[in-house]
Amino acid sequence: MAEAAVTPKPTITFDDFAKVDLRVAKVVHAENHPSADRLFKLQLDDGSGTPRQICAGIRGHYTAEELV
Repeated sequence: MAEAAVTPKPTITFDDFAKVDLRVAKVVHAENHPSADRLFKLQLDDGSGTPRQICAGIRGHYTAEELV
């Protein structure tokens, strides 16, 4: 089976890039999700003062210890 050619996305302008809100968070705690084989349940510190909890489908690529 032949692979389809990948067409790159167009370059955006600086004004469009300036609208993007990129944030970095520290993983404080990571554990396997109790109901899903591919998910981690993560506790994050994003600097806002309010802890955040998210689920991430990266369990096949990392261990919980690597993320903390």
